[in-house]
Amino acid sequence: MKILLVEPFFRKSKPSIFKGRQSDDALWYPPLGLMKLARFHKNRGDEVKFVSGCDKSVMPNIDLFDLQANWDRVYITTLFTFHFSNTIETINFYKKAVGGTISKIFIGGIMAALMENEIFKATNIMPIKGILNSPAQIGLNGNENIDLLPPDYELIDPQIYAINDTFYAYTTRGCINKCGWCGVPSIEPKYVDYIDIKPMINSLREQYGDKPVLKLMDNNVLASKNLHKIVDDLITLGYGRGQFTKSIPKRSKIIDFNQGLDASFLTDKRMKLLSQLNIKPMRIAFDRVQEKDQYVHALEIAHEYGVPEFSNYMLFNFNDTPRDLYERLMVNIRLNEKWLKGKLSGKIYSYPMRYAPINDIKGNGSNKERESLSQTNISKTNWLKNPVWIRRFTRNIEIIKGAAHGAISTTPSLALRAIGESFEEYLSNLYMPEELLRNRNAHEKKVYLNEPKRKPGSGLVEKFREFILRILKDNDEKFYIFHNAIAPNSTESIKKALDSTNDRELKRWLALYIKSNS
Repeated sequence: MKILLVEPFFRKSKPSIFKGRQSDDALWYPPLGLMKLARFHKNRGDEVKFVSGCDKSVMPNIDLFDLQANWDRVYITTLFTFHFSNTIETINFYKKAVGGTISKIFIGGIMAALMENEIFKATNIMPIKGILNSPAQIGLNGNENIDLLPPDYELIDPQIYAINDTFYAYTTRGCINKCGWCGVPSIEPKYVDYIDIKPMINSLREQYGDKPVLKLMDNNVLASKNLHKIVDDLITLGYGRGQFTKSIPKRSKIIDFNQGLDASFLTDKRMKLLSQLNIKPMRIAFDRVQEKDQYVHALEIAHEYGVPEFSNYMLFNFNDTPRDLYERLMVNIRLNEKWLKGKLSGKIYSYPMRYAPINDIKGNGSNKERESLSQTNISKTNWLKNPVWIRRFTRNIEIIKGAAHGAISTTPSLALRAIGESFEEYLSNLYMPEELLRNRNAHEKKVYLNEPKRKPGSGLVEKFREFILRILKDNDEKFYIFHNAIAPNSTESIKKALDSTNDRELKRWLALYIKSNS
């Protein structure tokens, strides 16, 4: 059979390609499901090709009276639900590749599991939901567990996808938690507490050589009752502390629990087991300020066992407030300050991550736009002391972390510069025009400790903070006009306010938002 594997092109651009060796850190995650399907079909003797997006080069030359198929089967992977329109366009594009016989198109992946009914309505194709572990799920004979097959690294371009230094695997599947924000219960509904990855990794080594990094994609490995077996397997595979590749020069073996470790399960006993591995970085989520003590305890245990680097995601905009996020960020800043002065080195990268709901707020099915904000009564909210999330705030968090490549700096002085040295500064940053946030070096007069050398900026940042905090404290009609104009993160609402107000100060600041949004 002729098999076509498709990844919709949902990214804005391809990675920059440099001469010489590529770093996996700068490249895309590979489509593992398609890579395993490639292995499955090649083992059967089938011809396999991979493309990204709507690729006309693999399509038949069709006239109005000819629907001859170029491909016997087309597999299309899906990712996030906010790529819905792009994904549907891709699926419909490839119907011609199978001569219009849609039973030859197979759709899987994350979005397929979360939005199967919506995809069916838009394409008349019912997706395959969840893990692909049997050929019967795709209408073929055989007893292979497709999910356990070694991914086919020859399928994709190593200058674009992160496969140069990295193997990918699951040692468990699913999660015992049922968190309200998470899609895992739909994608991997059954918790499997042990998968023997040794045969797959050894097979990959025979074909592609050894690789220094093993990314484990488990959603909650610490919940496994077989954690000791998993750790033993990883050490057997050579990913323990002090273990190296056999290459010249040799390279340290690294384990990355890429989906994070659950702080509620990180006991001293489990950490003692994990300490046999070279984990870099250790990822521990901090999604609720109420879990502060549990979170700090987990980090300090790991740090005492010699883990030097942490990369921690912080969900925001889900049953929390801007103040909650600020307090969580400050926890990491204070830990970085403490470890900077201590005997053991250690640092924490903080990654605020906006909540993007799977289901519509009103309960009308899936949320294609991944929007989570509801209407807020401005007059009943204390915007100075206890603000709530608005589009402007969530957007500005993305700008703040984007300036540091998605993470808040591990250097305390620079982290405080990014988010604000006080809650009031942080709040003013959330209100601030993008023009000032994106170009703080040009507009901020204060120069912070550990900054690269620069001249003091224009002082507009400080002037805006004085303005917004003043009208927040006054809490009068002027504040309401300004807040309602900028809250939706919409050029239309700002222009409307500019046309309707005669206040020169408001007009001056609102004009900066037009510049940011244009």
